[in-house]
Amino acid sequence: MKVFIAVIGMCLLGVPAHAEDEFVGSLRLRGGYDTNPQFTSRGAPIGSAFIATDVALAAAGKDDKDKTSWGIVAEASATRYAAPELVPALTGKVILRGSMGDDEFRLSSTTTIADVNTYNLRTTDLLQAIKVESLQNNIKLFATAEGGRSTINQTNAIFADFLPVPLQYWRGAIIPGVSVIRDKTEIGVSVNLSARRYTEEFDVFGYRRDNERIQPFLFAKYDSDTITASASVSQLFGYFHDVDFSNVNRTMYDATLTWRLKPVTLDFTASRRAAETSFPISPITIDTIYSAKAAWQVDPKLAITAGAAYATMEYLDSPFRSQTYSVAVGMSREIMKDLKWGMDVSRTWGTLIDGEKSQAIIVASSLTKTFSPDLAKTKADESAKPLK
Repeated sequence: MKVFIAVIGMCLLGVPAHAEDEFVGSLRLRGGYDTNPQFTSRGAPIGSAFIATDVALAAAGKDDKDKTSWGIVAEASATRYAAPELVPALTGKVILRGSMGDDEFRLSSTTTIADVNTYNLRTTDLLQAIKVESLQNNIKLFATAEGGRSTINQTNAIFADFLPVPLQYWRGAIIPGVSVIRDKTEIGVSVNLSARRYTEEFDVFGYRRDNERIQPFLFAKYDSDTITASASVSQLFGYFHDVDFSNVNRTMYDATLTWRLKPVTLDFTASRRAAETSFPISPITIDTIYSAKAAWQVDPKLAITAGAAYATMEYLDSPFRSQTYSVAVGMSREIMKDLKWGMDVSRTWGTLIDGEKSQAIIVASSLTKTFSPDLAKTKADESAKPLK
C-alpha cells in the first residue's frame, strides 16, 4: 500500500565518449513531518519527522557514423524517520539501454535492475528486453522478447508480517506488433504473450502461482509542440494453474496527456494495470490510478504546482479492496544557478483493505541541486521526485 501511495505522490509533484554525449544529474534533500508514515489506522498512528535523499543520474550518447546509441539511468531514494520504530524506505533502479541500426532496421536492448525495501514491501527485479523494429513506408513492424527473475514479499493479514520466504519467479514474454505512423501520430496493435514460473511449486500457503497470460493491445500516440498524448486499451486473459485462483478476463488501459499552455502545463493520467502480489488468497491485484497536475511557471525562477489523485487496489478472488485520495500543493524557487528550494504540503486519506479509515498529512521542504548543461536542466528536475 505504501509504495502505491508513493506512486500517487510522484504523480502529483515531481561506450566511448563522443561530442554528442550528454549527462544529467540531480540531488534532492527533503525533510519534514509525516503524521502517518505507515498509513495505518491500528491504534494511534505514529507521526514522525523525516529526512529523504533522492538521487537521479542519466547519461546518453550516440555515434551517427556507426548508427549506435547508448544510455543509462540510475535512481535511488532513502527516507529515514526520527521515530526509531519506523522502518526506513529504500528504493533503487538502474536502466541500461543500447541500440544499433536505423529506421529500416533497428535492434535495441534494455536491462532493468530494481529494488524496493519498505515497511510492507520487499521486491527485486532483474529484467532483460530485446526489441527488433523496422519502418517501411510509414508501417512499423516490431517484436520484443523479455525475460527476467523477480522476488516479492508483502506483509499480510495472516502473519501480520512478511512471509518467512519471499516468492521467487521467472517471467518471459513475446510482444509482436504493427503500427502506422503519419506526421505526429502513431496508431497500432500488439499482443503480449507471457508466462510466469515460480521456483517453488507451492507457496507457503499451498497455492500454485504459475500462470500464462494473453493481452492484446490497441494503442495510439500523438506529439506536437503543445500536446503530447498516448493511450492504450487491452484485454488481459490470465490462466492460473491453481483451482482456487480464478482465471482473469479484465479490461486494462493506460492514458497520459500533457498540455503545454505557457506559462501553465497540465498533466493528466489514467491507468489500470495488473500487479504481482504475495497476498495469500489473491493471484494478482488490479491497480487503478487517476491523477491531474497543474504547474504554473510564474517567472523564470518561481514555479507553483497543484494536483490531485485517486487510486484503488483490488485483490482478486477476495473481498479486499483499498482506495486512497490525495491532494498536494507545492512551490519551488531558484535561489542560485542550478539550486532550487521547495516547499510542499500533501494530504492522503482513504479506506484500507480491512475497511478502516486512514489519513496522513505531509509538510516538507527541499533543496535540489542539478548537474547538467543548461539545455538539460528540466530533465534533471523532473527525475528527482519526492517519495512518501
